[in-house]
Amino acid sequence: MISGIILAAGASERMGRQKLLLDLKGKPVLQWTLEAALSSRLDEIVCVVRELKEIRQKIPLRHEKLRWAVNERAAEGQSTSIIAGLEAISPESEAALFLVGDQPLVKPELINALIELFRKTDALIVVPTFAGQSRNPVLFRNNLFPEILELKGDRGARGLIEKYRQDSAFLEWPEETPFLDVDRWEDYERLTRSS
Repeated sequence: MISGIILAAGASERMGRQKLLLDLKGKPVLQWTLEAALSSRLDEIVCVVRELKEIRQKIPLRHEKLRWAVNERAAEGQSTSIIAGLEAISPESEAALFLVGDQPLVKPELINALIELFRKTDALIVVPTFAGQSRNPVLFRNNLFPEILELKGDRGARGLIEKYRQDSAFLEWPEETPFLDVDRWEDYERLTRSS
């Protein structure tokens, strides 16, 4: 079993408003990410949010693979959302794929390719790259869950990619589109034009 964890509890400080609910071609930004994950070969998806009511009003998605987790400690940084997601997935999970909610053009094909590479190798971490640079989403084997649960503050699990580089598998992706995120208003405008 492979779990997807969508990190969607950020404060959107650089944007100045809740970016995950901005309309992108008729749907909220986060809904695009959720639908890509649901269309992929992930066995379950946990979406970690800061506050559920407004998100559920704007995104009425229902699916047997999808569950929501509220991170009460979101203000303490990204590590708390990673931990909340990991604690919410099935204990049977062999690996967790961490997606970011503000990457609306992520494709099921990319997610499936990462899962396939995981299945074919003994890699502890499977990382997509574009132009030689590591990108999101990143898949971690359950052997690393105890270390991920020790993360603190506003730090993601990127440090583990450096630490376990020799035990990681890298998937070079031919286009940048799935990795584009919405951090600033200019990013949102660019995505609105290009998607």
